[in-house]
Amino acid sequence: MGERVRPLREIFHFSHFSHFYRICVPVAILTGIICGLFMVLFHILLDGFTLLFSWLPIYVAPLIGGLFSGLFIYVGAREIEGSGISKAIELTHRPGDIRSRTALTKLLATSVSIGSGNPVGQEGPAVLIGAAIGNFIGRKLGYTRPAQLRVFLMIGSAACTAAIYKAPLGGTLFAAEAPYKQDARLGFFVPMVLASITSYLVSGLILGIHPLFEFEAVMIFTLDLVPAVILLGVISGLVGIFFAVFLMYTRNLFRLRLPDWADPIAGSLFACVVLFIAALFIDPSLTIAGLGFDVISHVATSAVPVAVLVFLLAGKLFASSFAVAGRVSGGVLASSIFVGAMLGAVFGELFYPAYVAAFTVLGMGAVLAANTNTPIASTVLLLEISHNFDLLIPLVICICVAYLVAGGTSLYEGQKLTREDEGPGFYALVKAGRFPGSRKTSNQINAPRPNATDDETG
Repeated sequence: MGERVRPLREIFHFSHFSHFYRICVPVAILTGIICGLFMVLFHILLDGFTLLFSWLPIYVAPLIGGLFSGLFIYVGAREIEGSGISKAIELTHRPGDIRSRTALTKLLATSVSIGSGNPVGQEGPAVLIGAAIGNFIGRKLGYTRPAQLRVFLMIGSAACTAAIYKAPLGGTLFAAEAPYKQDARLGFFVPMVLASITSYLVSGLILGIHPLFEFEAVMIFTLDLVPAVILLGVISGLVGIFFAVFLMYTRNLFRLRLPDWADPIAGSLFACVVLFIAALFIDPSLTIAGLGFDVISHVATSAVPVAVLVFLLAGKLFASSFAVAGRVSGGVLASSIFVGAMLGAVFGELFYPAYVAAFTVLGMGAVLAANTNTPIASTVLLLEISHNFDLLIPLVICICVAYLVAGGTSLYEGQKLTREDEGPGFYALVKAGRFPGSRKTSNQINAPRPNATDDETG
């Protein structure tokens, strides 16, 4: 008797990919389009508010952003608080009912806070905005189970991160890696990438496709540079620990001493003090206000005194910690990149003046990985936003060392260590016999079959 011949449909999983093409691909593309348009609106609002507040002194304007965030919290719009990534991570683990208004309130509050000069970033709000958009799309399509909504949350988060940083692969990996300290969720990698690429192309079609940083970072990597790269990784990990501890300590202090609505006012006020001190000693063009990406490019391409670089590093770290700890709407990823850039530039100016730009990129990646526990995403993200792909090997070394030295400290609350406690159905396949309008209920359509494996459920 010969062996049983398996039907081709079992060998090639035709039914699985049929549902994938009918549901996951259209949903990913739809999410990517909407997220891309939202990020274009984000960019326009940010430029508009920056221009609106430009007539005010840089050490006064951020207080308006703090007052605006405090007003939102006072009237009950608490979804605008702080970074947004911590909230998105919390929702990934325990999906709740994200208010439909979250995407708009977070967009507006963050545009005002950054436009007024608060030293915070776009990426945290972008992740939460993407999660809100994904949740909205999932519910409109009839999906209500947490295991399914998690998928939509991650797809939306990846798409918005990709558009805001012009990094489709890095945005995808960040959304998959950020919920954990030593793990990642890649079961839905393809729809996340499709959404990210779509979002990236939509925003690029309107705003242009170009890397976030356009300076050239050259390094002829040889074995004698390995100790220097490792040392920078160690220092970056230690800086990351200090950043996380100081931010969390400041946050706890504010929460114990002040009502919630007053936290953004106090946080932006302390940030204004730091900005005022910086303005006394540093050229106004080298400001720690806002995102600071122009300052990073200037530091990487021009000779800047080491003392000034150290002042910029410390100023950004403290001012950003005050603002985010005080619940001002804005992220900390951009601040981590800025602090890492200044640290790398200091290292380069002291030991390898010919490679200042390269060490600037290495510092950015190392501090980012130490602060967020995302070594893989940080590596890819830095390559995409800088287009300096020759730095891959030293970047990987520096990031891995910094990640290990940081030892799990993080700027994000809610990160799990691993996903070992997640059952097979924690992330469920998004299935449907038809698009909305099917006679079957969403729970009937999407109920996981018995004995589904973790691979099958993502």
